[in-house]
Amino acid sequence: MREFLYEMREIDVAIQTFLDEYGYLVYLLLFLIIYCKTAFVILTFLPGDATAFVGGTLIALGELSIWILVPLLLVATVLGDLQNYSLGRFGRRMTTRWRPMPAKNIKSAQYFLEEYGARGIVFARFIPFMRTTIPFVTGYMGYPLKAFVTLNSIGGAMWVILWISMGMLLGQIPAVGENMAVSLPLISLLPFVLPISFYIVRRIRKRRVATS
Repeated sequence: MREFLYEMREIDVAIQTFLDEYGYLVYLLLFLIIYCKTAFVILTFLPGDATAFVGGTLIALGELSIWILVPLLLVATVLGDLQNYSLGRFGRRMTTRWRPMPAKNIKSAQYFLEEYGARGIVFARFIPFMRTTIPFVTGYMGYPLKAFVTLNSIGGAMWVILWISMGMLLGQIPAVGENMAVSLPLISLLPFVLPISFYIVRRIRKRRVATS
């Protein structure tokens, strides 16, 4: 397990090594990482953003195809969230003693959904912890399946395009490519920019309403 977690931290090296040894089976590896991260709450430690970023870098280097990887990761993340949603629907039918995750996590996700509604489902994917909790809780709360699939697909497409594009643009920069161990954690902090921006804008609007 320790070796596995180390490989996940060094995801760029792990994926490149896998590509060198197993060729196009790397597509299956990338699919499974993204799918498992979104499908199972207990696997949130898997490197989703970093995996898509490295995939974009390999596209830029000509080692992977954008026409294969982008649809593949989109299917992986959408299907993973759909399974997570289905587990939530199943959990709703279970007895109240069944606790798939801490009650405080469920309450936080419920509050997030009540506060932001459809936008919350789309943009939760860019917020650590919420990206795997929200799909489960939407199912747990009985959110309409058709609406969830639509919003989840929109968010998934935005997420895949963002990180693949960043990998293609930034992955070729020597300072980034040669220091992945440092640059990937820093780049992974970027999703925090979105929720922080929303919070700041919301606070400003509330103050304007209060003073008007």
